[in-house]
Amino acid sequence: MNAKTNAIITLCLFSTVHGFSMGNNNHGRSPSFLRAFEGTVVVCTGPTCSRTGGKGALKFFEELAPESTTVETMKCVSECAECGLGPNVELRKKGDDGPFYPIKNRVKSAEDVKKILEIE
Repeated sequence: MNAKTNAIITLCLFSTVHGFSMGNNNHGRSPSFLRAFEGTVVVCTGPTCSRTGGKGALKFFEELAPESTTVETMKCVSECAECGLGPNVELRKKGDDGPFYPIKNRVKSAEDVKKILEIE
């Protein structure tokens, strides 16, 4: 590997570990060393999230989720604490141990879903 490749890999690993976004500078292609989300996404289908776009988000997850991802639904992923921020999605990454998992808010578009699934 050359110095530029080493620098890119180091930056990507650093950003992943520390939660920084690298943006989309790869012209629509994912680097081969990055993998899609593995685990379970739980889409809220409660009344508020459904009204604000949860059903659409569920459709996008079902269409776009890779084989490494299971898509489930739940009437309320946050026990109503985050209903006003919906539609909400709980992320259960493979290997994570609950009972509290990260929740992403305002997941409405195919682009939001792709970001969560790490496929873009």
